[in-house]
Amino acid sequence: MFDLEQAIIAWRQQMLAAGIKSPVPLEELENHLREEIEQQTKSGRSEAEAFESAVQRLGQIEAVQGEFEKIPRTKDALHWKFLEITFGLFASVFPWCLYRTVLHFKPGYLADLTPGQQTSSVAAVALFVLLAWSGRLGCKLLPLIRAKRTRDIATVFCAAPVLLWWIIFMNCIVPRHDFDMGQLTVVILWGFITPAGAVLGLSWGIEAAARNESAAFAS
Repeated sequence: MFDLEQAIIAWRQQMLAAGIKSPVPLEELENHLREEIEQQTKSGRSEAEAFESAVQRLGQIEAVQGEFEKIPRTKDALHWKFLEITFGLFASVFPWCLYRTVLHFKPGYLADLTPGQQTSSVAAVALFVLLAWSGRLGCKLLPLIRAKRTRDIATVFCAAPVLLWWIIFMNCIVPRHDFDMGQLTVVILWGFITPAGAVLGLSWGIEAAARNESAAFAS
């Protein structure tokens, strides 16, 4: 004699074996299955026939597994797209604001930049942009690191020397020199802002290299 509850338990085990591990999607799928069975039994079918028909309507195990696997991939792709937009905006808008600020420094206003200091400041900002975007545009030249954890560790190792340099720069170098505001502006741009471009470029490029490889494999 057909036991509907035992059949659903066996179906759940098949779903788990197929790779649907998350409780929430599996519960939702079971709810759809039960609703379909209820509708078909009301139309006159036996529980066994309704169960078989409902399972077929939900799709084969492989198809169901594939649809649920798309969910984390889609979320991950959206997360990466958000990060790319964030990186791109920071690598473009932030230096543009610095550039505009440097060019609009006037005598008696915040800092007295000489023409040479303005040129040096603009060069520092331009190098920041070059370093930041070179990582993304030249990601194919960077090592391919497939494991996300390893990529995170590599990014930390890239950032650690720059963070150490910032600490030394701001606490040991800058206080020991009597810079005027114009000189201080140039020194901070070269010593603080430009190295940030290197860290941004490396972290962006390493992640982009892995993402591009994954996209090519998936297609």
